[in-house]
Amino acid sequence: MAKLLKILLALPFVLLLAACGSTGSEGSIEVGAGAPDFTLPDAAGGEVSLSDYSGQPVLLYFHMAVG
Repeated sequence: MAKLLKILLALPFVLLLAACGSTGSEGSIEVGAGAPDFTLPDAAGGEVSLSDYSGQPVLLYFHMAVG
């Protein structure tokens, strides 16, 4: 059970890394470059963009419901 839970918790990160892969130079990010702007749904059902927090520290927390 613990092994399955670890796999399920790691899955979002693996999918994120796979989605970020690029075979060409379009969409590539250089090491040390700022993060590109993106918009994601928030917990209340609205949307939040990275640019909303320009100049502030940001911590991203990914949560996946299991069950």
